[in-house]
Amino acid sequence: MDSINNQFFINNTASPTSAKAYAKNDDIGFAQMMATRGSVDGLSGAAKADVSPALTMALGGLIGRYGINVPPKLRILPTKKKYVLEEGDDRSGKFDMLITDNPGVSELLTQAHTKALTDREAAMESAIDTFMRGKGGYDMRGFLTEFKEDQKPRAVSVVYDGLGSYVEEQDARGAWRLVKGESDFMDDLMKAYTRYNTTNAAVEYNKGKSLPTLNREQVSQGG
Repeated sequence: MDSINNQFFINNTASPTSAKAYAKNDDIGFAQMMATRGSVDGLSGAAKADVSPALTMALGGLIGRYGINVPPKLRILPTKKKYVLEEGDDRSGKFDMLITDNPGVSELLTQAHTKALTDREAAMESAIDTFMRGKGGYDMRGFLTEFKEDQKPRAVSVVYDGLGSYVEEQDARGAWRLVKGESDFMDDLMKAYTRYNTTNAAVEYNKGKSLPTLNREQVSQGG
């Protein structure tokens, strides 16, 4: 299915329309799937916009052929060589065959993955720009460096639930959540800044209490 690239892309951009046409022509229950989705362009909820309608159409058209049941949702992880399902998923063998037979799906997964991380980075920078307004008099470089380092995604996966494709990230506790947006970063900035100021205030307070003590020689010499 190497030709999937030409059918799903127009001017190197994923084309939902082309994906839908492919799905319809390939007789995969396209109409039934779209009725379930409830919309033409792929929104399964106000907060969960489909990251790649083309990927959703491709997976929707292929999983049945390979005997892959959805639900439960597929959590697709990138490795050095290929995309795989999360460890312990008994559908992994069938998914490996799907990926091997259809390299175009891997390209769509990569595009979805890259787009989500690019949007995430832009959202963080926008939140920082907004947060920094009015703080020009403070040296925030140390705080922002620490914040950006702490905000690096620990792991990222593409999720396909039969209705749409979404990108999720793993938090510090190991739980999966949708990739962060600007409002998430703004909340994190406020919390981190509060902790930063509290810590600095405590350090300064302790410095003030830790006054130098004179040893006996200094006392005999009058300080």
